[in-house]
Amino acid sequence: MTLEKKLINKSYYEGLTMDREEPPIEVLGQLYIAEQRKNVPDLTSIRFAQGELYFLVHDYESAIFKWENIANELEPWAKKNLADAYMELGELSTAESIYKAVLSDSELLNTEISMQLFALYIEKGNHDMAQHTIKSLLATNPDYANMTMLAKAYFEENENWEDAIELAVNEGDRTNSLKWYEALIQYAKIGVIAEHEPGYFMESIRSVSELDQRLFEKLSTAIWVNYENSPFYLAWLRDFNQLFQQLHWEEAEEWKELPEVLENAYLHLISSAYPIKEIRGLVPAILSNLLVTATNNRLITAASAVLAWNEMFPGTLATDIISNSEHLINNAEATVDLTEIVQLLESISNWAQNNDIIIDKKFSQKVVEQIPSESHQLLIIGSPGSGVNSCINELVGETLLSEDTNSLISIQDQDYLEMAEVTEEGVRPIDTLSDFYEEQLSHARYGGDTRIFHLYAPSAFLHENNWAITTLPFPHQEKYADYALLADSLLFVINERSLFQSSDYERLLDWKEKAPHLTIQFLIYADEAENEKVATKRLQKATAAIDQYFPNSAVFLYSKENDRSIQLNDISSFYRRHFAERNLAEERTVKSIAIVQDLLSSLFEKRLEMEESLYTTLRMYEEIVSKLSGANNQLSDIEVEKTRTIVNSFEDIKDTTTREIMTEIPKILRDCKDFVKEDSDFGKIHIELNDKMNSEIDQYVHKTLLPKVYDRINEWIRLSQEQLNESQHFLNELCEGFNGLYEEDQLALQCDFSILDDWKRDARRLTNSIKIDKANILLRLKPSQVLLKSAGKLFGSIPQNKKMLHTRYHKYLETEDFTEVAQNIVDAFLLQFDFYENGLAGDIHIFFSNPYDVLQKTIEDKNVEIHEYQELLERLKNNPEMFHDPLRLFELRLLQYDWLTSPGKLSYSKH
Repeated sequence: MTLEKKLINKSYYEGLTMDREEPPIEVLGQLYIAEQRKNVPDLTSIRFAQGELYFLVHDYESAIFKWENIANELEPWAKKNLADAYMELGELSTAESIYKAVLSDSELLNTEISMQLFALYIEKGNHDMAQHTIKSLLATNPDYANMTMLAKAYFEENENWEDAIELAVNEGDRTNSLKWYEALIQYAKIGVIAEHEPGYFMESIRSVSELDQRLFEKLSTAIWVNYENSPFYLAWLRDFNQLFQQLHWEEAEEWKELPEVLENAYLHLISSAYPIKEIRGLVPAILSNLLVTATNNRLITAASAVLAWNEMFPGTLATDIISNSEHLINNAEATVDLTEIVQLLESISNWAQNNDIIIDKKFSQKVVEQIPSESHQLLIIGSPGSGVNSCINELVGETLLSEDTNSLISIQDQDYLEMAEVTEEGVRPIDTLSDFYEEQLSHARYGGDTRIFHLYAPSAFLHENNWAITTLPFPHQEKYADYALLADSLLFVINERSLFQSSDYERLLDWKEKAPHLTIQFLIYADEAENEKVATKRLQKATAAIDQYFPNSAVFLYSKENDRSIQLNDISSFYRRHFAERNLAEERTVKSIAIVQDLLSSLFEKRLEMEESLYTTLRMYEEIVSKLSGANNQLSDIEVEKTRTIVNSFEDIKDTTTREIMTEIPKILRDCKDFVKEDSDFGKIHIELNDKMNSEIDQYVHKTLLPKVYDRINEWIRLSQEQLNESQHFLNELCEGFNGLYEEDQLALQCDFSILDDWKRDARRLTNSIKIDKANILLRLKPSQVLLKSAGKLFGSIPQNKKMLHTRYHKYLETEDFTEVAQNIVDAFLLQFDFYENGLAGDIHIFFSNPYDVLQKTIEDKNVEIHEYQELLERLKNNPEMFHDPLRLFELRLLQYDWLTSPGKLSYSKH
């Protein structure tokens, strides 16, 4: 053991005590005494060794005493040991300062001190310094002792994943030790590496590929999962697949995980999650790598994907990859999972719905239902009057259908009766057969829309033959034609009483051309017995017509008069052989591909229709906003006009009332002269006369004036209501015209007529609460009144003067101008009327407030929609790929299925 190793382990004392049998502490004591007896003793080494022994027996105080005064070449180690002792005593700050004060050229000593400081910082909870210290050690001396594993454990314990990942990457590249790549796999599994850019791991992946293929695969797939939902996913796909193409495997083992993640990545990229321009450079490498790593069915799928991609984007794949794929496909059996095509159809339907493109959802639901079904799909139809529904009832064994049906009806075997309608929103249950029949008769209520019903009922015949029967209107309702093409076979019912029209043949031939796999058979149905010769002649005529147009079709004769079981057995025996001889799975696959082809073709056409529809809708909304803004201005004008009319009418009441008061009050006051008699007490007559005048005024106001005013206000309210009704009528006509023109959500501009009730209530309150204060009419200081009052007091007690005073009062009252008194009464009487009038404009505004709010809200909503449509049109104009890319990727998937269905033959043409 080297000296430095002994110093690290605190076993320096062994060099002084070797070959001695006594305990080391006793030996050192003897050496100490012997050395001390020398003329120039050097006790440094002995004291250092004694300190070690004291430390080992946990006598840290004695160890500190021994190490404090070491001054030779052991001084740096003594100081380090001194700090160790203080650290054991828990005096961490003292230990830290001593560690930092040690100066030495020994790399080993400095490393040991750093290790101790690292432990000290952890104990103090100073993780910043602990992290700094361990990272410095890793940078300067990573091979020392168990340094890297210690750092790994520390980083993991503190969940410092960034430094843990950096350590694993650096040590893996430095040492090529598999344990570091396994650590990266563990970090990937707990999902902590996706913050790094993918390029950070490429050298690690390249390195492990040279060491262990299985570990390479595990590391690659583990990191892959981390990036799948991160912003670096596309960068990962680019970097990894480019790297994989550069690697060479002399004797590659079978890949376990990589083919699946490659295939999933390809499917994700072509799922319309990204624009084509972002994935066009990624997919070729992914497919090339998938072709290299895949086996069995996945290999054939990869080859079909390569050929489909090459068809869609020629020149992006290497020729050897294409040649290899063609060889694989040409030597493979056609295998396509029907559910995958159905899922593609559902994806297209969902995309169309999310992009406001109208498609026949009910047809899509019917495809999803029938194409993967294990039952044989038999379509039974006939011309009106053929008795087709009666024939179906015979086959099912129950009277389920009436003759008058205008819908598509699907019938399947089930232990109990159940009915439902397929709608755009889903499946709507129907409770009873009566309700079911009612739905058939109510077809007209639905404006001719396609209606689809499911009818489940117990049927031994359907169960034994594994049939699902569908019937639909024929031949005039072309909208049902696509549904007919979903059937595996068509059975056309002819009533032996009816002639088979040439138009029926032509329609069936047209269907046959659209669906080559659709086989057509015929059933001549006789529902009643009749003259045998006539019936035979008709049968011969019908059979001849069938042979002319459909020479390979079977013709069944079914009569209600003959044994049902025998006739049904003939039909079922034929169809058992017929279906057994055909590859229905392949036919349905081809059929489903054709359906998706047609749907994609229609969607490409609807792209222009949608853009034109958007422009039309945008122009309509702009016109709506313009008209609504005009209506808002009209409403404002109406409010101003009605406010002026109603307020002016109210002011007329005030003016009329004012004139009446100004006329009647002076007259009433003058008529009070009759109250003055010659025998009146002229000393008090002015007071009594003043009271009399106030009494007359009060009598006039409450008995005469107020009833008139109340009637006038009620008449004013009636006329105001007419004015407001005119406004409401105008708004109703405006709404009716608007709603009829634009077929928008019903616009309703209802005014608030509750203000009329408020006005009526306020009118009663107004006329009932008016009080006229007692007026000072004759108790003023006017000269004429002062003279009369003074004369009355002076001469009123003299009989001869009473006649003169009587005459004077009469003359005064007849000639006095009571205009001021009348005006005061007008002011007092009309004070409440002024408050009433001041609130009229506000009330009328409240009357129109709801129409204002509705118009404003509608304008705001339409402006938002206009902005959205403008943005959408701008995006469509600047980024046509936002519409075309998803359709092209749907088309790509269909191309792949087409390659799998018809190896070596590409039957699907691109748009």
